[in-house]
Amino acid sequence: MKYNMKHLWFEKGAYANNKARAFLANEFNPKEIKNIAIIRHAALGDQVITRPFLVEARKFFPNAHITLCAVSNYQYGMPSDLADTVHIMHGADKKSEINFSEKISNIKELPEQDIIFDLAATNRSYWMIAVSKATLKVGFPYRSILNRLLYDVGVFRSDFSSEIEAMLDMLRILGHNPEYPLNFAYPNNKEHKNITAPFIIYFNGASQESKMYPIAEQAELLAKAVQALPDYQHIFLEGLNSKEKGESLRDLEKYNNFSIQPSVDLKNITQLLAEATLVVSTDTGIRNMAIATHTPTVGIFYSTVPFRYTPSYEYHHIVMNADASLPSPEQVLSGIKTTLEHITPS
Repeated sequence: MKYNMKHLWFEKGAYANNKARAFLANEFNPKEIKNIAIIRHAALGDQVITRPFLVEARKFFPNAHITLCAVSNYQYGMPSDLADTVHIMHGADKKSEINFSEKISNIKELPEQDIIFDLAATNRSYWMIAVSKATLKVGFPYRSILNRLLYDVGVFRSDFSSEIEAMLDMLRILGHNPEYPLNFAYPNNKEHKNITAPFIIYFNGASQESKMYPIAEQAELLAKAVQALPDYQHIFLEGLNSKEKGESLRDLEKYNNFSIQPSVDLKNITQLLAEATLVVSTDTGIRNMAIATHTPTVGIFYSTVPFRYTPSYEYHHIVMNADASLPSPEQVLSGIKTTLEHITPS
């Protein structure tokens, strides 16, 4: 069987309905696309990893007006700087204030699009896809039946490959070839890393307490690290939440190479992360932001899957146990040493 790959670059590993096949084969021209919408309903870390998609979409659709579709309860860190306009859908914070009719009216505020890319795959984004008008609707739902119900084109995703790659597959299937390393439009560690006074950033906060590295283990890790790696400054980065503060670590300030850094605003955090030699963190927005600055990371995983947020094009070390038990401070320190050996020129 001969496959038509004119703007439809797959054989069996994706989904496209007959409408999409006809449009892509006979009418589609990326340079003639005028309006695209990109749905991303997610917290800080997931907003950050959307940035390469927006950068690459701008390349592939050079004449398109890009609308970023966010949700009202997740606006912190959204990549609005890479879009032309932003559409805010009512989120969980508006649940008690609006009725169903108002929700639908809110969705319909999005003008008709040439293409809508659903990078969220949530109940809210499904509603947005169902109600909104577009020539082509592209998604990556986990449940394959949703491809036939909601989308014209669908790519497959897995918990064992980076979500960034799954999102970019939505552009690859149309014939775009993204550049590597990915461009997050953030400061780059390769240009900004502090070589004269190298430092390692530690962060144990998270949006859910179950994802936080316990403070007792964090203190033990830092105590071991400052002594084992005296040539590095070890900085504990505080978060905004009261449980993400470093007061219980004050006794470690007796070491000259340890300090506590108060929380940094979003505008400056990427610069700080880009200057670091290494970032040690749980599965949280700070780790994703470090990845976005191309700074090596040591990720501590025990309550979430590690592979979905670990790119393969750069070195990022995962500390985990097969039984999902909490990694010990010794395991994390071993991961730090391994990473430093890997990224330090011999």
